[in-house]
This record gives sequence, structure tokens and C-alpha cells, in this order.
Amino acid sequence: MTTAKSPPQALRAQAHKIAETLKHAAAGEKIANDPAGKIEASKARGFIDFAIVMDDKILKIEIPWQTITELALPLLCDFIFDQMSETKHAAAN
Repeated sequence: MTTAKSPPQALRAQAHKIAETLKHAAAGEKIANDPAGKIEASKARGFIDFAIVMDDKILKIEIPWQTITELALPLLCDFIFDQMSETKHAAAN
């Protein structure tokens, strides 16, 4: 697990994996870790909310699917990284 003070490379790797999964889900690809279909249900609401569990905190992030679709992968990754590292630039808002 990581904390806000973890090496940036570790946080970026995790942020990239999360962003990549969100982009795949937005594109309609099946997500192996969603057997209950919660991702598809969130698409009907227009946004997804998810948690990132870290050693020092639990982040709850809510982001519209339209934003996930429109943002390039590196920008989505930067947004998640900023949340994890407590930089919190408003890239996705």
C-alpha cells in the first residue's frame, strides 16, 4: 500500500492503472473486478464514485463518465495522482 508521501513513481503507477481501468470501462470493455455490474449501473447515473484505499487514508472520488471519456489518459492519470498525493489540482472538474 501507499501513502500520500510514497515515492511519486509508486503513486503514478497506481494512478495509471486506475485511470486505464476507467478508460476501458468507459469504452464499454468488461471489467473483471465488477461481477455485480456496479460499473454499468454507474453509467446510467452518469458518474462513477469509487474509493482508493491507502495506508494513511481512504479517498472517495466521484467523476462523470463524460469527463472520463473526454480526458486523455495522461490527464486522467494526473488527476488521480493529484488526489492520491494531496496535490488536488482540479483537472477533472
